[in-house]
Amino acid sequence: MIKRATFTVRYITKRYIGDYDRNKEMMYTYKISAPKEDINLEILDTAQNTQEVCNKHIKWGDGFVFIYSVTDVDSFREACRLKDIILKLKGSETPIVLIANKCDMLSARCVTEDDGASLAAQLDCPKFDLSVAEGYQGVSEAMEELLIQLKRNFVKNLTASAQSGEKPRSKLFNMRKVLKKRIGRSHSDTF
Repeated sequence: MIKRATFTVRYITKRYIGDYDRNKEMMYTYKISAPKEDINLEILDTAQNTQEVCNKHIKWGDGFVFIYSVTDVDSFREACRLKDIILKLKGSETPIVLIANKCDMLSARCVTEDDGASLAAQLDCPKFDLSVAEGYQGVSEAMEELLIQLKRNFVKNLTASAQSGEKPRSKLFNMRKVLKKRIGRSHSDTF
């Protein structure tokens, strides 16, 4: 059984807490200090969902962390299934990192290193072999790599927008605009 939330909580708090409900979906917000402006990172830890909900989450996300346990072949199969969906919905240039978790449990390993390397090659993404329970460093390195990919993708999209003459607007800008309209509407409705 894989507990994705342990990865997320380890990244955000640097602590390992191994007891989570795998059927519960959680949204985490984490502020990263950056030289010019702080970055608010939203991490959605998904539960086992229907295809429709899964598609909605994939369309929402800008980058993805695929986590499978080397001791659980079903978690690896799920990562392979998600790979197909993400490549279909988001394309091959989507920021992704692949995590092979529980690498400290060699005697219980049932997903080979070659299987993981093959999936990483299909996703064209870096793969990190680590144990969330054993330490923070591997988790941090994987997330740093994802953030680098996200930044590269963001800059590429801004450049493409500028070259096409479009005014680049982030999802956050568009969301602020919608919220301002709704707030303005709700205030005018009360008077």
